[in-house]
Amino acid sequence: MYSFDLKPHGGFPAVWRYEFFAFMVSRWQDRFFLYPKRVSQHLRCRCIRRKLSPPDQRQGTRHCSTWNRKTGSQIAFVSGRTGLPQIYTMESDGTNVQRVTDQGYAVSPNWSPNGQFLTFSWMRKYGPGEPGSNDIYLMDVASKQWVQLTHDAGRNDFPCWSPDGRHIIFQSHRSGSDQIWTMLADGTNVKQLTFKGGNTQPNWSWK
Repeated sequence: MYSFDLKPHGGFPAVWRYEFFAFMVSRWQDRFFLYPKRVSQHLRCRCIRRKLSPPDQRQGTRHCSTWNRKTGSQIAFVSGRTGLPQIYTMESDGTNVQRVTDQGYAVSPNWSPNGQFLTFSWMRKYGPGEPGSNDIYLMDVASKQWVQLTHDAGRNDFPCWSPDGRHIIFQSHRSGSDQIWTMLADGTNVKQLTFKGGNTQPNWSWK
């Protein structure tokens, strides 16, 4: 699975321009790489690869990596190095790796525009007989204090901040199928945006 997050540096739709992006090479080689070159819409580039994190031994773990757009120097990612998937942060050179979540099954991190918070999907009680569900959480990265934004309403995943930091869009199965929902950053004013078919992994456009 390839997972990447672009760091914009220019206009759309003429040419995608950015300084770096990080992505997974494969599910068997769980490594991050930096590509410090501009890339066109056809994704042609001359690349310099650098391994940022050691490979995980656990196969099949869902990996996601996302840049802190505010600082440009932090990456949040998912790793199964201790067993179940957990969320970590590190500097852009691979140093100062910090574990953010401490239990359960945590995936899909996304930085707030001000670089202070992470939102992610977290099943805090995970395992046989556990009643937990995937809910959206918000965490202050510096203090590790978290707030639960959704409450046991189906599977909630892939949260993504709006550019102004006021809203979070996410995927939820609460209506019986995967649809796109939105809410304020404090978890209030929840609204369903799509109603038919299956709709997943939402993202915001950035100017």
